[in-house]
Amino acid sequence: MGAFLGERTRMYQGEFDFGIPEPPWRPKRPERVFYGLFLQQKDYSRFADCQSQLCGQCEITGSRLLYHRFHVSLQHVGDYKRLPEKIIFAAARSGRRIAMSEFDVTFRHFRSFPGRPATRGRPAKHPFVLLADDGPVCELSRKLGAEMSREGLKASDGFVPHLTLAYDQKLIPQQPIGPISFVAREFVLVHSLRGLKKYVFPDCWPLSAM
Repeated sequence: MGAFLGERTRMYQGEFDFGIPEPPWRPKRPERVFYGLFLQQKDYSRFADCQSQLCGQCEITGSRLLYHRFHVSLQHVGDYKRLPEKIIFAAARSGRRIAMSEFDVTFRHFRSFPGRPATRGRPAKHPFVLLADDGPVCELSRKLGAEMSREGLKASDGFVPHLTLAYDQKLIPQQPIGPISFVAREFVLVHSLRGLKKYVFPDCWPLSAM
């Protein structure tokens, strides 16, 4: 497990966070923690092609995510000015109690989510996403939420499984696509250093094969 985490950390640390140029400021709470499902390398080209096709079709000209950043967020743990060690400890305890088999995550629709509205000097910024089917991905989110609550962490009950492709000023209505999927074989605890274009992975857990 240690070697695996070392490889994953080397892969992601120092790379562009979501593929967006570094902003001239950091948020007031720059340290974010969440659980996510990431693509495997063999899935990159298919999802990159899908991103290119849909962004072209919808004339999305905003910031596109880098394909190795594609992921489905499962639960948001929190945003912090300085991340307390006890949060990572509690989140890791929550994650290690989950037992599930690997499963397919399938996307059949795309749309925009309402995001940051336009303000003086700053354009609107709406996530342009693939929407995943309900199923095991939602079950995993619910299980994580229950374990988080046991550890005193606040879980979200409004989970909408999605994979963000880009951010743009446009709001695109929901539309169908031919199904595209990947196999979730592990889920990861992510420490995002917002504004520094950096992910750290404190822990990860395999989803057992059938």
